[in-house]
Amino acid sequence: MKRRVPRLRTDEEAEAFLESDLSELDFSQFKPGRLRFEEATRTKKSRASETYRLFERAMIEQKQIACIYNGRRRLICPIILGHSQGEERALTYQLAGESNSRNLPPEGGWKCLSLSNVSEVQFREGPWYSGDSHKQPSGCVQIVDLDVNPNSPYNPRRRLSDLVKTRPGRDKKSGKLGGARREKRATARGRVSERN
Repeated sequence: MKRRVPRLRTDEEAEAFLESDLSELDFSQFKPGRLRFEEATRTKKSRASETYRLFERAMIEQKQIACIYNGRRRLICPIILGHSQGEERALTYQLAGESNSRNLPPEGGWKCLSLSNVSEVQFREGPWYSGDSHKQPSGCVQIVDLDVNPNSPYNPRRRLSDLVKTRPGRDKKSGKLGGARREKRATARGRVSERN
């Protein structure tokens, strides 16, 4: 007679169970099922953090971001936005500020940020830097949602050019905000800075 699979309550019990002889077990108590990755992906997309949405907006408007990352102030331009192992991440080009790993070269450098460790996000006017084009694969972001590179080799889920064209109040050719909308955006930007 085959024995039932026991209820395991701790990691130690599970490890000991997996090391034992499993050939005498009755697996009929388990029902077949299907994993639904697509639904989980949709749920994550609809629950983007405020930091994720601010990075997305900075990419659309090509604004520099001043922020705190792991307790250190940084000035960055987000280049790729997406997820790795269920975590929101951004590949950024850091222009100034501090680094946890090594000194930042004078010309800036690539940095991979876990957005859960980013705080005090503020937009800044200034030139948009993206470093040399990123043609080689990056291990930073596994599932790419947005990429500022129009010829992205990563097959992003959304094209930045489509988002720029669809934002209300933008000139379709230049992608720039119109007069009254520009004032509203400046006010909104001030509130964003104060909230974070």
